[in-house]
Parts: sequence; C-alpha cells; structure tokens
Amino acid sequence: MANRAFVPTFSFHSTAHRLAIAIIALSVIHGLIGAPTLLLIPYATLNGLEIWRPFTALLVAIAPMEVIFGALIVYSIGGALEQGWGSRRFLVVALGIPFLAEMATLATYLILPLTSQVAYHGASMVLSTIWIAYGLRAAFSRQLLNFWGTPIKGETFALIGVGFVALYAIYGGVLMMLPDLFAAAFTYIYMYRRGSLNFSELRRKTELAYYNWKLKRLKKKSGLHVVKGSREDNDSSTKYH
Repeated sequence: MANRAFVPTFSFHSTAHRLAIAIIALSVIHGLIGAPTLLLIPYATLNGLEIWRPFTALLVAIAPMEVIFGALIVYSIGGALEQGWGSRRFLVVALGIPFLAEMATLATYLILPLTSQVAYHGASMVLSTIWIAYGLRAAFSRQLLNFWGTPIKGETFALIGVGFVALYAIYGGVLMMLPDLFAAAFTYIYMYRRGSLNFSELRRKTELAYYNWKLKRLKKKSGLHVVKGSREDNDSSTKYH
C-alpha cells in the first residue's frame, strides 16, 4: 500500500486554487476561439469600446507551458500568500495590481502616439505579481525561500521574477511587455508601502534587544542584580541591588 504522505492532495476551495482553474479555463477557451477576442487590444478597447477586454485578458495565457506552470504557480505560491494574507488581500494584489497595469498601458496609448496595436494577455502579469509579492513578503519577515532546492533570500526570489519580465522585454520588445513592466513596478511600490510597517516593528524589536543587552552588560560589569517589575511599572520598575 502506498504511503499517503507522498500522495499530493489537491483542494479547490481557496481563492488561489479557483483562480488557477479560471486561468486554465479561459486560456483553453482563448485557444479554441483562435482569435484575440479575450485579449487586451488598446485600440479596440479605447476606440471600439470593447470594455470587457481588460477583465478577460487578466486570466488568459497564450502558450501551453504558461498555462501549466502558471496554474501551478498560482496554486502553490498564490495559495501560500492567501494563507498569510487572507482571500481578500490576496485577490486585491493578484488581480488588482495587473488591472492597474492594464489601465496604465491604456493611458500610455492615449498619451503617446503609439501606432503598433499589440494584443496583451494578462496571465503573465498575474504570475509575476504573485511571484514578486511572495519574495518581498519573505524578505520583510527575513525568511529564506527554497528555489529548486537552493535556499535564497526573499529579495533574490523577487528579483528572479523581475528578471523574467526584463528578459522577455529584451527579446520581445518593451512595448510587448509594457503591462508586465507596469505590474512589476506597482508590485514593488505596494509591497514596500505595506512592508514599511514591518520594518518599524523590526526596528522596535531591535531597540528592545539592544536595551536588554545593555542591561546584561551592566549586570556583568558591576555585579548588580537586575530586578524587573510588572509591565505596568514600565521603565521605573527596574531596580538594582
């Protein structure tokens, strides 16, 4: 009888898991249609008023490998983010940031005289947003992540996600990756704004540890016995005998 510990169990009750299913389903529908009906085409959205495109494009991947590995990333890394953040915040980050990136892309087409009409798919933005956010979250909590068996820092993990976007932009052109570049930048902005609270907490803990270290040094040098009172007495409760 096989050991059940080695049998993966799949659950589709969380938001991340349902998002992974939605990406697979809409990507398959896009492939069956054979036309960019679900993709974000700036001209069609702005001039043709095809306002569904920014919403449907978010869940479309255009390559088989992107569909498979994208769904796995959303399922695993996205599921871990949802566990730590809750469903609401996870969904705001995973879909909200890519949607803002699409809006920034449409604004770019309005401001700049861009004549090239590119059909953008949004699943890559969702994946890079989740990847970068997961790495920065680990960085703020000083956790090491496992990347193919190699322990790496959260900052490095996040930069790998940025590296994928940058490489695609180098080989495919900046215009082709415009929404993805916006999404990566917005993810960093969002995470560092939220992460500043974590840094404040870390600074407070560091100052407290330094204060306790100074007390221990004082005790060792002078032979004084440090007695701490209750929390309500605060600093005035520290006595020396």
